[in-house]
Amino acid sequence: MRMKLLATFSLILAIFSVWATEARAQGEAFLSISPQSGTFTVENTFDVSVFLNTGGKNVNAVKIDLKFDPRKLQVVTPAKGISAVGEWIFPPSFSNKTGEITLQGGFPGQGINTSEGLVSVIVFRVISLGETEVNFLDSSKVLSEKGTNILNSFNRGVYRLIPSPSRGPRIFSETHPNQAEWYKNPNPSFSWEEIIGAEGYSFQLNDDPFGEPNNVIDTESASVSFEEVEEGGQYFHLKAKKAGVWGGTSHFKIMVDKTPPQEFKPYLASLGFIRDNYLLVYFDTQDSLSGMNYYQVRVADYTNPENIIWSGWIQEKSPFKLTVQGKKVFQVFIRAFDQAGNFQEEEIRVNIINSFLIVISGGVQIKGILLPWWLISVLIIMILSGAGYLLFRRIKTKPQPEKVDLPKEIREAEKEIEDVRKAKKKLRKMRLLEEKGGEEWQRLKRTLDKTAKPSEEEKE
Repeated sequence: MRMKLLATFSLILAIFSVWATEARAQGEAFLSISPQSGTFTVENTFDVSVFLNTGGKNVNAVKIDLKFDPRKLQVVTPAKGISAVGEWIFPPSFSNKTGEITLQGGFPGQGINTSEGLVSVIVFRVISLGETEVNFLDSSKVLSEKGTNILNSFNRGVYRLIPSPSRGPRIFSETHPNQAEWYKNPNPSFSWEEIIGAEGYSFQLNDDPFGEPNNVIDTESASVSFEEVEEGGQYFHLKAKKAGVWGGTSHFKIMVDKTPPQEFKPYLASLGFIRDNYLLVYFDTQDSLSGMNYYQVRVADYTNPENIIWSGWIQEKSPFKLTVQGKKVFQVFIRAFDQAGNFQEEEIRVNIINSFLIVISGGVQIKGILLPWWLISVLIIMILSGAGYLLFRRIKTKPQPEKVDLPKEIREAEKEIEDVRKAKKKLRKMRLLEEKGGEEWQRLKRTLDKTAKPSEEEKE
């Protein structure tokens, strides 16, 4: 048991390392689905077998990815019965939401060399009418002994899904006659073959493909109408009561989609120049219910506003070639239709200045490079902001006159006045001292003069 686990673990590691480094080579292996076609009824199941042809080479591992429409088919089991796969690297898995199946298996030892090795039997249940496919995805691989992907080709299964035989009254609809088509009318009406001797009929309308009326007589007539039903797939269920016994139930499917596809913006190729006198206009959108059907395009030439030239609506695919010559102004209208006939209309204006400068609804294309309006707005704001910043810096660095602190100036002036007063006071004191000094000097001088002058008697 331990050796088997080790061998399995080693096989898984080897396969993962190979898948991480392998490159697709021109190989001979072939994957096939059987049956490739068939007709099956709603509410019933059918088997799809997946076979491997190794092209005469030994194969060590396979990775098979399948895609189906989950609105029409549901997987009951992704692997039924005996398989040539020796070890499942991961258990077979599926998603009825995304419509995907994954099978990853290895062949221990020398691998396998077979022309019709059964990998798996998948059981599908039919849940809706129409035509559907089961396809291999490009991510599928068949690895040889050297770890090279030798998968060369694969086929597909295409199946027709039809209503189950009626077990009750046969149902018709004048408003939604084809059960496999989508309609934008949300007001369906139904009628049915009247059962002779019937006491009445019980009916129900819901999204359950296998729904059953509640065995209460809803009407004695053979028709009924509904208003504003929900979008999507709806099922009308009907049974009749006769001789006190309820008969079998009949089912009738309608598909309603009254919502147009999602809004979208047509655009020119981001590196598209005018070559050979045409431009490429791209467009694409999605529809969540019925799915996209087709696109219509109409062109208006506004070069001469007094003589606008209109084309008719024509069915086109993306990209649309807009023929131009010289300076032109065009308005391109695009309608996207879903499977129910709803449409979303968008437009793009193209003003051709020259082969290198084109003004469109979404921006300006210069030398094949598209500058959207939002980017142009950002650039303008950045330029203006930069210019404003430089101007601010220049003003800020310019010498500014010193600010005057008036209270401080007043205090300093008062101090100077006080100093002047003090100086004047000192000056007055000095002048008084000087006057007194002068008077003392005169007095002293007179005294000295008297002392030095000889008397009359001395002279004689």
